[in-house]
Amino acid sequence: MANTTTAAPAWFPPKAPGSVKQLGVVTDGMGYSERLFHYAYASQINDVDFMEYRLLQRINIFRLQNELAKLKAACWTNLDADDDKMDQLKTTLHDYASERRRDLTQAFPELAALPGDPFNSRYCTLASDPGPSSDPLRDFLKTYLPRRFTYTKSEIRQHTDEFLARRPPESISPFVDKLARFIMAFIGGAGLIVPMLVMSLPTANRTKSLITVSLAVTIFAALMSLGIRATNPETLVATATYAAVLVVFVGTSI
Repeated sequence: MANTTTAAPAWFPPKAPGSVKQLGVVTDGMGYSERLFHYAYASQINDVDFMEYRLLQRINIFRLQNELAKLKAACWTNLDADDDKMDQLKTTLHDYASERRRDLTQAFPELAALPGDPFNSRYCTLASDPGPSSDPLRDFLKTYLPRRFTYTKSEIRQHTDEFLARRPPESISPFVDKLARFIMAFIGGAGLIVPMLVMSLPTANRTKSLITVSLAVTIFAALMSLGIRATNPETLVATATYAAVLVVFVGTSI
């Protein structure tokens, strides 16, 4: 019979050439490229930690930002966009991964004086605190409340055009966040007290109590699904807990 060989599965780690070296083991005598390969291979089993180099990142961001400002001024000066400028713009924008809001007019007055107002653009931020997460309730509040409540001072400085155009802010102001928390706390308390008061009435019986519990749980589930940005397990656990509290009250009161 002919000999047959079975190929190793794709997920199986490849064998290192030779019998001395082991994958992921850094030993003495290895060159830099070998140590780099084995160190990276061994890091697969752990979370990768990397240094921030925040100052170097800022220097690179400002350098790229100045290059883009020069390209913008050149386009406005000649009122054209030739292939050379577009190639340079493509390369610079590719490296320009993030931006940071800063008063560059005072730091680089020679660039601010160029045609086209180079620094008049929209800026992003690398803030360490992203702020409270958004949900349908907070989106509704920051859209329909007066702007003096939805915009912070820093948000007005960063997005002046949106503020003057009466557009909703991107971030959530402390007032909107606290108001949303109060509304949810009030709804949570009322969601327990109101059904219990209805079931405590002298005319209440088991059938009316069960109907009240069913309606209350349905309304609570709708609010959890539409008014709060929660995951499916969180919605299920909260609704089941709420229903269990009301059912216990039904059993003890009747």
